[in-house]
Amino acid sequence: MVTNVKKISYNPNQKRRLASFEGCKLDLKEELPLLFKAFYEAFTAYEREVVQTPPVARARGFEASLLNSKMIQSIQSNFPINWKFGKYKRFTLRIKGYIVLFKKFDNKGLPMNIKTKSVTAISQQLSLPLFDEASFVAEPILFFGYRKDKMGNIADPKLVYIDEDKIKWTITHDEILTIKTTSISKEEKDAMPKLKESINKKAVNK
Repeated sequence: MVTNVKKISYNPNQKRRLASFEGCKLDLKEELPLLFKAFYEAFTAYEREVVQTPPVARARGFEASLLNSKMIQSIQSNFPINWKFGKYKRFTLRIKGYIVLFKKFDNKGLPMNIKTKSVTAISQQLSLPLFDEASFVAEPILFFGYRKDKMGNIADPKLVYIDEDKIKWTITHDEILTIKTTSISKEEKDAMPKLKESINKKAVNK
């Protein structure tokens, strides 16, 4: 878990440090492949476990909650000293000057949230603390997540930077395939095409 993070005084109107597409890819060139690897591990574990509960017995939000739990578990395994639970049990990954939150995306590619003061501050990159402290850390906030297509398939995992309530840029798995990656198991490779197929089917049907 993260410790000894340098803090600065909290100002509710202060913006966090800006994040650029190229800068993020460079800063996280080692971590991005591992982040997507963690997602495919989580997806594989999710598929293995979700079938153990029949659809008629699933409570509202069961699937999203299960996948989120598998993602937390996988991130904790792949980034054992970088994760932390913040306010409201919000799970975060803090790596190389960035804070990553994990969310399901809507059809517009935005995180699915109930609008609160905290959520609004996050989408505007304001300095509202994410942790139980009177100060904050100025790292930009990124979102890692996925969406569901019209067929209900999990698709399009990506890293997203949002500011002023707008998507500024995204990083997909295809965009980091040229980066030297951590080895991926056969199970993870088998999971990856399933996600890509759902994206390709949607493109064909347009």
